[in-house]
Amino acid sequence: MRFELQVLLDGRVFQYTLALDLPERFRELRVLEEQLRVDDELLYSRKLAEITLQRENAELPAARFNMDWHLVALPVIQDPSTSNALGSLREWLARMVLLAPMPRLMRGEAQNESLEPDEDASNLADWLSGLLAHYPAAYAPLSQYLQQVMPDLWDFRFEREGKEAKALLVRFKAGNAQHELDFDALSDGEKCFFLCGVLLAANQSYGPLLAFWDEPDNYLSLSEVSHFVTALRRGFHQGGQILMTSHNEEAVRRFSNDNTWVLGRKSHLEPTVIRPLEALSPGSDIIQALICGELEP
Repeated sequence: MRFELQVLLDGRVFQYTLALDLPERFRELRVLEEQLRVDDELLYSRKLAEITLQRENAELPAARFNMDWHLVALPVIQDPSTSNALGSLREWLARMVLLAPMPRLMRGEAQNESLEPDEDASNLADWLSGLLAHYPAAYAPLSQYLQQVMPDLWDFRFEREGKEAKALLVRFKAGNAQHELDFDALSDGEKCFFLCGVLLAANQSYGPLLAFWDEPDNYLSLSEVSHFVTALRRGFHQGGQILMTSHNEEAVRRFSNDNTWVLGRKSHLEPTVIRPLEALSPGSDIIQALICGELEP
């Protein structure tokens, strides 16, 4: 397996490569190759266990040492001469947001303050608590977005429960009537609205972030998919980057051909083929082309 990543951070281009293999009689993957370049200059390279580390000061000789070939070197190397470059990339990677949310696991009880959401978003309350603790100004854009998609939303707050935990409460108001609910009582779609709002506020507060959301249209009604995806695109337009995968017609239509990729494979024994949609010439109706199987690899 070979992975390649190219990132532009603070005006510098980072190019990272990692290759893994599984030799016979091995029980775990082995690092075959690893390399990091910054502005096309080699920072370190690796063949199996042997690592060669180039110093930023050209007068210093390259350092060579060995590492367990089951361990990836990028998060382990601690060299003062390369700390700035490695630290920037590692911080960006640590803040990457990968989401395949499961609303039934999103509980309203926060026991910690975190800036790193779980993939299934089960710690959404912790993420929201951490965001507001570190960046109190994030409440305003978050509340503004939620009131656009839920006009009767009045406010939300955390209420202390015991010594370590606090519960997220949401209040709705229409005229003189109001009603406060536990976050757990919200529908799956409404929980996804909260998740979307927290993601947008996080990108604005401590981004730019790279976010990947698998099937953002899940749990939403057809009338909500379009503005939901559009809000995510607009929120990341000024900074950061968001990738989405979807099979939903409304979600697919929110993107143009030049920023859409088609993924597919002929069988489970072949690798996934990734092709830019603009190179496939699907015609005027991409959805019809998908239905008819015209874009199969």
